[in-house]
Amino acid sequence: MEIRPVSEKEMEQAVRLSDTTFRTAGQPSMLEAFPAAFDARLGQSIGAFDGERLVAFMGLVPSVVAIGQARVSVLSLGSVCTHPEYRGRKIASAMLQEVVAAGKRAGASLLLVSGDGPLYMRQGCRYFGRVTKFRLAAEELRGLPFSHPAIAVRTSSVDDVFRLHGLAAQREVRYEQSVLELATLIKCEAIASCYGMRHTVYAAFDGDRMRGFAVIAASPHGGNLHEQPPFVVERSGEAEVDLALLRHAAVDLGLAELEVQAGWYETELQNALAGYPQQAGRNHGTAMILDAGRLYSELHPYLASKAPEAAERISFVAAADGGASVLLDGEEQFALTGDELIQLWWDPQAVVQAPASVEGELRALFPVPFPHAGGLNFV
Repeated sequence: MEIRPVSEKEMEQAVRLSDTTFRTAGQPSMLEAFPAAFDARLGQSIGAFDGERLVAFMGLVPSVVAIGQARVSVLSLGSVCTHPEYRGRKIASAMLQEVVAAGKRAGASLLLVSGDGPLYMRQGCRYFGRVTKFRLAAEELRGLPFSHPAIAVRTSSVDDVFRLHGLAAQREVRYEQSVLELATLIKCEAIASCYGMRHTVYAAFDGDRMRGFAVIAASPHGGNLHEQPPFVVERSGEAEVDLALLRHAAVDLGLAELEVQAGWYETELQNALAGYPQQAGRNHGTAMILDAGRLYSELHPYLASKAPEAAERISFVAAADGGASVLLDGEEQFALTGDELIQLWWDPQAVVQAPASVEGELRALFPVPFPHAGGLNFV
């Protein structure tokens, strides 16, 4: 069995295997929903080959996540599938090990995985971050408070592409998206297609100025084909504008309910929806820190703006087991496992036992916010 990157001429096999595994009649091809995972020009996605036959596939998509002034190098893993005749031979485990090694060679700092199965958890992937899921019924959506009469909401058109991109780029925590990429991701309907849903994009205007937008995933036939209710895929705008967008979408689409996710750091929206039905959760999928030292270096511009003295004194050295040593002024203080790293860096409810010598610095620096991994950039 040969494990290696999938060439352009071999990608047709990958698409067929992925469609057979994940798609049913009426659903769009995985190539349509996740084109980057099958783009051989990126050179990231890998396959397992029995001779010339591709028998297992893992789609890998590189991206950059902006957190303030910091830029984090991320690989997203999805469309993981093995031909039925080859299952049970630990091929996927060997492939995932190669994914981790290749990600480190390529300079990625973080691996995001759409799943949470034993395959990923054994390798060191863990749940990360904290979000609140608000699930609003129709009457609650229609009754959302709104105190900005100058705001008008309408369905977005092709004429809005630059304004949509401009608003998306203003978010402090986001995936970096070019104008073309944002338009493509909206068109692909990646995570929405997994639930038989389609995108509708709403934009809020104050005169000619766009103040916010929301990408809503909902069934085109009404009702829910799955337990997943219609949901907000991606949005940008102030909290009061978000409420106007949600209220308009509920009426326009005739929604019986709508799910809205807010990260722990999105305090304005959390406060605005505090009185509505909610459930605590994690960010989408799982994550693995590939190199703690590199990730800390990439995050340094954000951390330095948050706690400049602590950011200069603290450093991390990656360990072979996926954890890291924590240094203060170049002197090692203690070690963290991979699990503890994920908790410390991304989870506001983390309980990590740290020596008194570095406890104050770590508390000042962490946690770090992260955008919703189940949004437009979902793989």
